[in-house]
Amino acid sequence: KDGSMTFIVVLLFLLAVRYWWGELPSIAGNYPSHWFSWINSLLSGSPAYLAGVVLPALLLAWVSNGFEGILFGLPALMLHLGVLFFVLHAPSPEMTFDALQLQARQSTTHDGLLADTQDQTLRSLLSRLHQGFFVYIIWYLLLGPGGALFCFLQRHYEREEGNDGSDFNSLDATVNLGAQAVSRWLVGLSVRVSLLLLALVGRFRDGWPFFVASLKDWSIDEGDLLYAGVCLGLAPEVESETELDSAAYVDWLQDYEGLLSRLFFGWIGLAALLTLLS
Repeated sequence: KDGSMTFIVVLLFLLAVRYWWGELPSIAGNYPSHWFSWINSLLSGSPAYLAGVVLPALLLAWVSNGFEGILFGLPALMLHLGVLFFVLHAPSPEMTFDALQLQARQSTTHDGLLADTQDQTLRSLLSRLHQGFFVYIIWYLLLGPGGALFCFLQRHYEREEGNDGSDFNSLDATVNLGAQAVSRWLVGLSVRVSLLLLALVGRFRDGWPFFVASLKDWSIDEGDLLYAGVCLGLAPEVESETELDSAAYVDWLQDYEGLLSRLFFGWIGLAALLTLLS
């Protein structure tokens, strides 16, 4: 029952983010900053990390598990939805591609500067989808609400540490380095999952070697890595977008959007598979 509920929740969020014409807003606000400021006023070093990141995730996992058998699981469902609404923040692919195609249609020629600007927009879209959405989806699928909250607090912990030196310089050097490595790995896993799915729903012959190569280097920018992976998944005749005229570039954008849609459905398939295996 828990696995089915997890799949339904993920399905709703994936379809909403892909097709809803608007961003999925974050409701977390400044709560993480206030939380870590309070924790740091009481503790420092490893105890602060354990109390601020690990303990809340464990408590949430325990509470969520206890709710499963109450009122047919309705409180657990509300808890799952509430946690994801709290941690998720995603741009709107629908709105982004509509704007890009409108810009391309209004251009009489395929302007190189416009193409570079739109390429950066696509890179940013892919990076933001993974930084604010897919990274939490994968850890929610693997570990439930506690996993999603752990990922959220872990990344905010690292961000607060970097932005407020007066508060976080007292942390142990080992904790600092460990937090950075964990955050990079948390996001990197979602990126590699998407590269694997892109290989499956795009051109496998080119996508699979690219996915395997990405496992060896986790220092590449997520947006650049994902953009290259998506381009590899497109048909060869529309891959070299810099050589296309305005009309052909619009077609390339439509193919790009279609591949991104297949990526979302690939994530739905992954959620179904993990549900069956759980």
